[in-house]
Amino acid sequence: MQTNGSLPMVDIKQKHINRVKGRLADGTVVEYHSIRGEKNSRFWKSTDDTEIGSAEYISAYQTATRRRTSSGSFGDVISEYLSSGEFRKLATRTQLDYQKWLDRIRNQFGSAPVEVIDDPRIRQAAMKWRDQWSGKNAQYAWTVLRLVVSWGYDRGHFRNHHLRGGGRVYKSDRSDIIWTEAEVVTVETTALAHMGKAIRAAVETGLRPGDLVRLAKSHFEDTANGKQIRIKTKKTGAMVTIPVTLKMAGVLAAASDELILTNANGLQWSEQWLSKVIGKARQAAGLRDDLRLYDARGSAATRLVLAGATIHEIAQHMGWSVKTASNMVEKYAALDPALADSVRAKLSIYVDENGVESAK
Repeated sequence: MQTNGSLPMVDIKQKHINRVKGRLADGTVVEYHSIRGEKNSRFWKSTDDTEIGSAEYISAYQTATRRRTSSGSFGDVISEYLSSGEFRKLATRTQLDYQKWLDRIRNQFGSAPVEVIDDPRIRQAAMKWRDQWSGKNAQYAWTVLRLVVSWGYDRGHFRNHHLRGGGRVYKSDRSDIIWTEAEVVTVETTALAHMGKAIRAAVETGLRPGDLVRLAKSHFEDTANGKQIRIKTKKTGAMVTIPVTLKMAGVLAAASDELILTNANGLQWSEQWLSKVIGKARQAAGLRDDLRLYDARGSAATRLVLAGATIHEIAQHMGWSVKTASNMVEKYAALDPALADSVRAKLSIYVDENGVESAK
């Protein structure tokens, strides 16, 4: 660190300085410097008796920066984020998940002045807090904490961002977990009818819970080869086309309202409640504890093959590469003996190691 007189020279964050030029009444061009993103934070103008980089200039910059970061606590930043458009545009389920973790973050760090987040030691404290959980929870804790710090940093609440990176502490692999046909039938025969229809629709379409709850008759259309579903997915915004299997056609025929799936009161499911109810039905039926509604997406890949979907179509619908789609369909077919032979007979392409398709 260099010194200029008695004042320590500091590294001025150039990206935090907003430079604006104006013209005085006499025509003189003047340049003004302020803290970017902060109102009333001007600390220098070119008509001053100080030069850029001088001790006086640096002192004015430091004063303006301290003024910017010394007001409020980290909890105030969290509250501002919760009121932001970025938070409000998140899916309802995501908002609820974030809110839970933001409450925990507030309890741990909310009272800290924002200067604490600028201190490099915050990274060690944050990781220690994160490590009280394990697996997926630890990953989520870090992700949400890092997100709100990033949001605050971008808006000038902090001079530094010490939580970048952090590495993955959890990686989920549920590719070996699917709903077999026997398990789906068990739920259909032991649970209430509206629960049975929900799990059947999930395994026949591969739609995520957020799309299942809003699936309506208007999403079905007739084609030369039978019916198909056309729906813009909630997660990606992509329009997908899904062939309607015979059993999905049965679910459609049983729907008495515009919505295909409704709860016991004939009302639309919430995404969270649908997943919870299917979990309870699975538990009541005595099925495996690791089964989740979301695992129906893997099961759907085999059924879509039987309904005439190509590997390209399945890849697009599931968000997989063509090579991955081919490998996954083969894998899922092997996991469900009741469908294996039929699926293999329907597969009409081969994908080599470079992802090139050819007839088998």
